[in-house]
Amino acid sequence: MSLTAELASRGFAFALGVLLFLIVTISLMRTVIVPRPLRSLYTDAVMWVIITVVRMVALTRRTYTARDAALAWIGPIIILGLLIAWLVGFLVAYGFMLYGVGGKDIGDSMRESGSSLLTLGFAGSDAENQTVIDFIAAATGPIVIAMLIGFLPTIYQAFIDREINVNMLVSEAGDPAWGPELLSRTSLTGYLDTLDRLFDTWTLWAASTRLTHITYPMLMYVRSPRARRHFTVSLLAVMDAAALKVSLTSSLPRRDSYRVLLEGTQTFNLLYINFFADRPRRSRIPFVGRFLGGEHPTPPSSLTVPVWQDGIMAVHEAAAQDSAAGMPTEGVLHLGAGEEIPVQITRAEFDFAVDVLRRSGFPIERNPDEAWLIFKEARSRYEFPAYAIMRRLSAVPAPWTGGRTPVTPVIWPTLAVDLLPK
Repeated sequence: MSLTAELASRGFAFALGVLLFLIVTISLMRTVIVPRPLRSLYTDAVMWVIITVVRMVALTRRTYTARDAALAWIGPIIILGLLIAWLVGFLVAYGFMLYGVGGKDIGDSMRESGSSLLTLGFAGSDAENQTVIDFIAAATGPIVIAMLIGFLPTIYQAFIDREINVNMLVSEAGDPAWGPELLSRTSLTGYLDTLDRLFDTWTLWAASTRLTHITYPMLMYVRSPRARRHFTVSLLAVMDAAALKVSLTSSLPRRDSYRVLLEGTQTFNLLYINFFADRPRRSRIPFVGRFLGGEHPTPPSSLTVPVWQDGIMAVHEAAAQDSAAGMPTEGVLHLGAGEEIPVQITRAEFDFAVDVLRRSGFPIERNPDEAWLIFKEARSRYEFPAYAIMRRLSAVPAPWTGGRTPVTPVIWPTLAVDLLPK
């Protein structure tokens, strides 16, 4: 190789090393340090590979329980995979930079980079420009590992905070959770007056989960310890219970029912837009960020059934528009188009739930036809994003949670009212 060609090769390698260093550093900062829902191509690529591989393995299992056991590895592997990807990225970046400024071949440069990055010290150089790179590399390795060590408690504390309410809901809404069963068991135990407190708790839970899962995307793939539980199914069950309470009764308090429906809808909408709706590729560029777009579309109109008072309708509409502001236009449009699809819950399924509630002693104060219209309108605001998220996450196929791929039989909780004769 001529001197000119070698200089050009080393110059290009050094520039490539600097670029890779910036990409990996930005990925690390956006994922671990900056408390905002920021993503990068590097992080997304690592997560996509892990998710795709594990899902392919899970699809070879015949039962949902077996698939869930395989999918449970996605979250932990993503965390470990990101650490390895960051370290490998820095190793290659420093290797290219050492090759660019030194007289060694690419193999020796990578060996020196690994020795410095992992603070092993078995390879080095006396050249001043290479020594500086070695020092920076030696500081980078421990910093990355220390940051991940500090990152893990944050992730698992958010996971524990999420799962506490999911596990507590089992005794109240069944395993897996189902909205009508929550109202049925509450009525059978004579604790209807506690529903508003439960809805208030889940209102705060929905807001907290929305924040943590958008900020730390790997939390979406950290599954519950039990196969029959999933945080999205639990939230949907609570929201269905609130919608049924508003639809079927006129005398019970409804303030907290409206609040959990509002916050729950926002949670499903934002999780869907952030993770599963199509978004422009330019928003994935490291320096640009996700929240791009010009004039944002107005979200779908709010509820129109008379039971929803004007003030409540205005609040729902304002919250929807506030959430849409700054979000990718394509994602908002995709969500709006999905919400125009008729709800998948049928009248027969609704009537079955009403029968379960009637046998449980739940107060049904509205005509079933009117109640069905109210419930259907309420559910149209959150069913599409909820079903899309559950399908992509392969959540437990509980009643009223949509279909799965591959097709999986519905898993029903034990209906407490069926045990009354016994």
